Amino acid sequence: MPDILELEEFFVEGSNQERSHVLLHITEPSNAEERKKGYFFALAEINNGPLEQIEHLQQMIDDLESGYYETDANGDKDPFEATLEYINRRGHHILQYKNSVVNCLVGVMRNHEVSFAYHGNPNVILFFKNKEGDLEQIDIMEGQESEKGTDHLFSSIIQGNVNINDYLYISTPHVTDYFTHDRVQKIINTRDTSQSAGHIQKVLKDLDSDISFGGILMHYPSDIPKTGRSSIYQEKGSDASINKLVAQEKNTKEILSPPILKGVKKKIKEYRSKEEKSPESIVKKKKGTIETNFRRRQDKGQQSIFNTILITLGKTLVLGTLGLFRLLKRILIKLGRGSILLFLLITNKDKKRHDVVRNIKNNIHEKKEAFYKLPILSKMLFVSSIVLAIVFLGSITTYKVKENWQAEKQAYHNQIQSVIDKKNAADASIIYGNNERALSLLQEAEQIVTKLPNNSKKEKDKILELSNEVDSVLMKLRKLSVVEPETIADLSQINSNVDTIKLAKIDNILLAYGEKDVSFYKINLNGNSIETKDHNNITNLVYSSTPKEQDKIVFVSGDSSVSEYNKESSLLSTKDIGFENEEVVLSGIFVYNRKLYSLDTKNNQIYRHSQTQTGYDKGASWIKDGDIDITDGVSIAIDGDLFVLKSSGEIIKLTAGKKQEFNITGLDPALDNPTQIWTYNGLQNIYILEPTNKRVIILDKEGKMLNQYTSNSWQSPTSMIVEEESKTIYILDSNKIYKFNY
Repeated sequence: MPDILELEEFFVEGSNQERSHVLLHITEPSNAEERKKGYFFALAEINNGPLEQIEHLQQMIDDLESGYYETDANGDKDPFEATLEYINRRGHHILQYKNSVVNCLVGVMRNHEVSFAYHGNPNVILFFKNKEGDLEQIDIMEGQESEKGTDHLFSSIIQGNVNINDYLYISTPHVTDYFTHDRVQKIINTRDTSQSAGHIQKVLKDLDSDISFGGILMHYPSDIPKTGRSSIYQEKGSDASINKLVAQEKNTKEILSPPILKGVKKKIKEYRSKEEKSPESIVKKKKGTIETNFRRRQDKGQQSIFNTILITLGKTLVLGTLGLFRLLKRILIKLGRGSILLFLLITNKDKKRHDVVRNIKNNIHEKKEAFYKLPILSKMLFVSSIVLAIVFLGSITTYKVKENWQAEKQAYHNQIQSVIDKKNAADASIIYGNNERALSLLQEAEQIVTKLPNNSKKEKDKILELSNEVDSVLMKLRKLSVVEPETIADLSQINSNVDTIKLAKIDNILLAYGEKDVSFYKINLNGNSIETKDHNNITNLVYSSTPKEQDKIVFVSGDSSVSEYNKESSLLSTKDIGFENEEVVLSGIFVYNRKLYSLDTKNNQIYRHSQTQTGYDKGASWIKDGDIDITDGVSIAIDGDLFVLKSSGEIIKLTAGKKQEFNITGLDPALDNPTQIWTYNGLQNIYILEPTNKRVIILDKEGKMLNQYTSNSWQSPTSMIVEEESKTIYILDSNKIYKFNY
């Protein structure tokens, strides 16, 4: 007997059918004649294709399958080649849709011999065992030219042999995004054929992607069947066979000629006319067809039964509709009469109330008399009917209550399972580098957790457990680290009235100051000594900047005046400065290349001031683009380019006064009222302080999030100093200065 072929498929339907659609079709022979022709299979992926194109491609696959099994061998062409020529002649319309991409493969497997034709870039991999018994792989499509630009749907046929212990793996192109060929090799090396296909399908399904996936796995096992015989070992391995397979590629323009096409057309025509004349003589073929999104092709002998069922169903619907109409009519008549009686009782119109009451009493009396005249058996049956009706209604009520309870219980378990599934899918997405997909899944899981019932202690514990599991993955995805900072100064112990909100640094000295504090506090980092310095004459210090030369610190007060700190005397001195506009509101300053840059949110402008003997000139408007909005800017930093941090969380990048594209990527949650941005020429990263979520965010110069840091010790950090060379960050929070290394 012939060797047994293990043939398994996997299919996952995506959520966006317009973007990606997969057709999977396998026909298993059902009689001796068909077994000679073997298995027919087809796999197609249509991207951005309309429904009409999908239907045409499905019809083409159906016609190819029918033509193959119904066409006899003719000369040197087998039925597959002959049918393929016929399909090729009439399949041009499938490729005439703009913006759509078709990747398709059709083929047959006949007792170890495989023949297939393809269009586009399907994956076809042969896994075979070498002399040492280890699996190796060959990409059959490697070196093959894509058929996308040809006039024919299928321009070539590839033929070859699949030996004992070999695996032939076929899949749509998008499967490779998640299952590399090496990974597929590991899967089939540790599982049987059915388990391998099932594992691939489960992982792809858990991705919950909008893309559809499909594939076929074929294998000739070496195990001896219970009623069969073992296979004969072939010395020539599949690597030699598949080289021959690739070498046997045939061009359909050369091997498929018009005379054969004419014969195929004639045979198909004769076959169809024979079906119409004598349907009772047709032998029904049982073919295990697997399709997606299309109903299976039915034999004509079944159409009369279908029509009968359809007619019966139509009659039932008509009779049911008429009966429902009559019932509604009676109910409406009763309601109308009751409404009239109720109206007469309430309004006593034409003094009809007395007549209505009398009629009601008479009706009640008549009903009583009729009941009393009933035989005892009838009375018992009547009372029993009422009791049974009450019991029936009670049972229905109890059933509905129980059903609702079970539905709520099932919905609760489904919600929990959905959270677990989304968390696992997010883990898989992180492994494959799809962080955006992982973040979306985790956010969906968080929303489900917030909607879970929390009435009992058990439910509350479950919510806490799920929240911790989701948060653990989110922490990994967000690259958020919780640090234990070192407290280097607690200024509240020095002065109970201390009110510091900003930090400045020069050499090894930190200066803490605040707008409402008349002193600044000098912390020596070498010994952590603290010294208080008053500045009664220069008050309301709000912003500062230290030049790269470390020779001074420039301060700005609330009235937009400027002063400088002398590191030798540790004193502040007032400096002159002017502005193009009479009224300005400064929200940040930065010293770069001995120039002072000031951010004026009132006039939506940045000024560049040059130094003078007494301070700084009035500055020149630096922004050149008129459509830039920095009215909500809170901080600036310069490394050659100028970065403006806005309270909305947006960062605007400017070069020579003109806006450049800059987007933050990979950050979750998004920035919420950040207060400070820091970078400089020669530094690799950008540093942002956000008090709302108590975190320091590190971005690269392209805006990609690298790391986030937070601490349980922080309440609402207001200022930071970064030393990138020593990887040290100083944080000011509630009059305490912290230090941590990253």
